[in-house]
Amino acid sequence: MVEDEHHVCELISDMLMGDDLEIECVTTDREAYRRLSRSGVFDALLVDINLRAGTTGFDVARFARQLNPRLPVVYVSGQASKASIETFGVADSAFVEKPFTAEQLQGAVRRVLGED
Repeated sequence: MVEDEHHVCELISDMLMGDDLEIECVTTDREAYRRLSRSGVFDALLVDINLRAGTTGFDVARFARQLNPRLPVVYVSGQASKASIETFGVADSAFVEKPFTAEQLQGAVRRVLGED
């Protein structure tokens, strides 16, 4: 998960804990690029679009897909639209608009993982 606000990352992790997922959270694009480059063993990428400093979540997802073209991606944002996801996002990704419920987030993650 790439989320620039640590408390939001913790909240999202709590929302997904019941789904037997192991969540690794980073708060910057640089850290995300480093982790993605070191370990190609991620089942999915959950990424905020607006990361304040550095590149966007769109850029992080495109980088991740260069490393693993089939990596499932879920975008989260309170400032993006479905149209921007379709324009700038990677193919076959999901979008969850902030604020969201645990059920909405869990459903999007299950869909991209092919569990729904």
